[in-house]
Amino acid sequence: MSNSEISLDTDKLVTTEKAAELLSIPAATLTKWRSTGQVKIPFVRIGRQIKYRTTDLKCFIESSTIR
Repeated sequence: MSNSEISLDTDKLVTTEKAAELLSIPAATLTKWRSTGQVKIPFVRIGRQIKYRTTDLKCFIESSTIR
């Protein structure tokens, strides 16, 4: 599975840019949310890199869905 084929149904670590793409929002929004705590999406810090688990992104979408 290449990077362009990553889906929310797999448990992968993705970059801020890829996470933003999967959420259909600008990467700057994720960076702002992370730094201000305005919206809490779990992330992983590996050295200087920030990664998001696709399963956490899926949970965020599900918890943000208004029914």
